Amino acid sequence: MSIEDKFLKARAKLLMDQPFFGTLALRLKVIETDEVDTAATDGSRLMYNAKFIDKLTPQQLIGLIAHEVMHCVFTHMTRRQERDPKVWNVACDYAINDHLLACNFILPEGGVVDTEGEFTDMTAEAIYNKLYEDGRVIEMPAWGLVQDAGQQTIDSSSNAAIESDWQVAVNQAAELAKAQGKLPANIETAIGDVLEPVVDWRTVLWPFFTNTSRDEYTWRKPNRAYISEDEYLPSMFNESAGAIAICVDTSGSVSDAELHQFWSEIVAVAKETRPERIICLGVDTQINDVFEWEEAENFWDEPPTFTGRGGTRFAPAFEFLNDSMHDIEACVYLTDLGSDDFGEEPHYPVLWVSTDKRLEAPWGETIYMETQ
Repeated sequence: MSIEDKFLKARAKLLMDQPFFGTLALRLKVIETDEVDTAATDGSRLMYNAKFIDKLTPQQLIGLIAHEVMHCVFTHMTRRQERDPKVWNVACDYAINDHLLACNFILPEGGVVDTEGEFTDMTAEAIYNKLYEDGRVIEMPAWGLVQDAGQQTIDSSSNAAIESDWQVAVNQAAELAKAQGKLPANIETAIGDVLEPVVDWRTVLWPFFTNTSRDEYTWRKPNRAYISEDEYLPSMFNESAGAIAICVDTSGSVSDAELHQFWSEIVAVAKETRPERIICLGVDTQINDVFEWEEAENFWDEPPTFTGRGGTRFAPAFEFLNDSMHDIEACVYLTDLGSDDFGEEPHYPVLWVSTDKRLEAPWGETIYMETQ
């Protein structure tokens, strides 16, 4: 039997037995290529190496197709941001393989499985943070997401379209499977956030940081070559990231667990974007703590210890930054938004990461933290 026939039979079997996976599998164009050693997806193609597929049993091939479909269901190919692709692939596999095993799929050998229940109900981003922080030696699975080549084909402008298309497709496939009584309960639960999406605060946090590092002209650093001629021309701003302010509400409304979760993601972003300076403030009704790191310093070695635990005011933080830190490019503020004292909106962008979904800041962008 040819490999094309094996894929045809496997997808037909999925349509009959697992219509959710079978319907979505039809969206992927199956392509033989030497660009991959085994098999992978970039969200539109299922690429395979013929020698690898030839070794799989029919049940393993069905499991492989379902595995690649699940990467697309959770749009893992667009959520990587600047993370290490190998660690990201492993984190994504941990996030989906247990669901596939619960559906009685048989996966090819070499995949990662969370046998200890360490990553139960965790997002791929949270699993990545844990793997990265622990410094684990990652044994790369033989199959999964397309790495470098595939990621290069996905630019930021197309991410939203890809995610929207897959959300619609997942919704339709789920409804079809439900109508046939063949949507596994664990899959229905797992795709709840896809069918009723909540913006993951991490997916906003990464571009918020990286947008400060674009090559662009700025008036904040005049071109010195023309100053002597009384001509002030903009200079090219081409740094990894400027000075970033991180403000933490230490009024007692932000738990230690939420603070740890927030700080872990800040560390992951900063390691990649390398801001030239990080200013961190602990604030309740006043500035209680001020920490500052230059680019070369490993601020992530140990999280800061905050004091405070009084009431809540936001104005003091921005007054301090405006008076003392004139080169701030952006500010991220972790809080429950439990105050009306926001002060005046600064000239730089502000991202509010709120632990309370009921409130929204009057200016800046507000996103909501999902606790783990």
